[in-house]
Amino acid sequence: MKLSIQSILIFLSVAVFTTTAYYSVGFFHADEHFQILEFIGIKAGWNTPNDVVWEYHTQIRSSIQPSIAHGLISIFKLFGITDSYTLSFLLREVTGLTLIFALVFFYRNTNHLIQSKKNPQNNNLLKYLYLGFLLLIWYVPYLGVRFSSETWSAIFLIFAMGCFCSQNKTPRTLIITGFFFGISFLFRFQIAFALIGFGIHQLIFGTQKLKTSLSIIGGFLIALLVGIFIDRWFYSEWVFTPWKYLQTFLHPDPTINFGELPWDYYLNRMFHLPTKLIGTLLFLSLTSTLIFKGRSPFIWMILSFILIHTFIGHKEERFLFPIVFFFPLFFVQFFQLLIDYIPKKVALALIYLTTLGILTTSIIGLPILASTSAGLGRNGITHFIHQNYQGRPVNLITMPYSNPYAPWFRGENFYLDKNVSFNYINKFEELDSSRIKKDTVNLFVTTRLFLDTYPRRENIQKLGFKLIQQSVPAYKLKMDNYVREIDDQQVTYLYELKK
Repeated sequence: MKLSIQSILIFLSVAVFTTTAYYSVGFFHADEHFQILEFIGIKAGWNTPNDVVWEYHTQIRSSIQPSIAHGLISIFKLFGITDSYTLSFLLREVTGLTLIFALVFFYRNTNHLIQSKKNPQNNNLLKYLYLGFLLLIWYVPYLGVRFSSETWSAIFLIFAMGCFCSQNKTPRTLIITGFFFGISFLFRFQIAFALIGFGIHQLIFGTQKLKTSLSIIGGFLIALLVGIFIDRWFYSEWVFTPWKYLQTFLHPDPTINFGELPWDYYLNRMFHLPTKLIGTLLFLSLTSTLIFKGRSPFIWMILSFILIHTFIGHKEERFLFPIVFFFPLFFVQFFQLLIDYIPKKVALALIYLTTLGILTTSIIGLPILASTSAGLGRNGITHFIHQNYQGRPVNLITMPYSNPYAPWFRGENFYLDKNVSFNYINKFEELDSSRIKKDTVNLFVTTRLFLDTYPRRENIQKLGFKLIQQSVPAYKLKMDNYVREIDDQQVTYLYELKK
């Protein structure tokens, strides 16, 4: 049986996503762990309310994702799967496969938007590039397997826009669109910034505005109602978490300071983080879409999302993640405009050169991210300890903010191995023979910051500790500068006492 190019791209993406899900141990941002996996522990038994972060007590987080995770983990355990790292891999795998399904669904309902009417003979090229970019641009599998609120919000936003762009819309399709919008909102409330842009677009350009709007709003309200019942189960009382979150946003706790970044932070990140090549293509694509396809709901959603985030002082690159999966649509629409408005040979030359650049970037980036622990790789260290020292007592001597099980003195009970005990020191001078335990595996962990900054690091070698693992391998750390940015001062180094 001869496979089509589309089938090959889908099968390849499944392989890449699965590989990435397996090796991408841990989390990109702390919220991905502490507000989901640790929240589950309240229902599953490994945590009490006193063990989790303050967001649980203020009830400002929708419980839809912890509840889904709790259900999935319960199912996995029925099949005898209890290892924490295997469970988290399966959560990432489910996330990745669900995103692939969403992206293929989105592709099938939106590929008519990138077809050239002036040069239809090039439409197959545009379609193959579109699907390939959607599934396999270097950052997509890495972000696509994150069991985070950003990724799951993106998944349902993709489903929603896939439904909305269907060429055979019915009232039922519009209700489902609204429902998916609502579920996307429950995963991450800030997706409302994109929905505001969508709503404004509908008010200006929408057809059958009242009927369409009522159907979408109806579906959205159904999703909110589902969220209320889920929160009632999780928090054991009736609570409307979006309202609680809004109150906290409008009246923040003065003792909690997240910091503020300049207004152009997101513009800077969008240009640099996906590599300057893709960043340049992104800005050209958004600008051309705004000029030539200004009636597109996507440009209104994306610009609204970015603009409103720009006015909020607390900024993080992950806040952009829910919209990055839409960027390939803008890329290929830009290609289509090139084919339609400039000489064909020049257009195709530019498209081939740009695609070659993206392909080269992805050939470098995909293997790095597919074989590296997430974020700063701290859970790669805990996974290494878990795999190599099971059943043996471990004395983990740790410098401040270096403990991979509790990098901010907040314990990761989900991954905690009972055979590991902690021995905290504040400086290298305290690393002496009194810290060593007999008949125990003695490990020492620190970060690059202490190794570069603090004196007496020679104590590590004098006692007989040898480097056995680091959270980001040296060669990957060097290559990483070309595809993403890492604070190498926070890279973790694990040493073992060799007798």
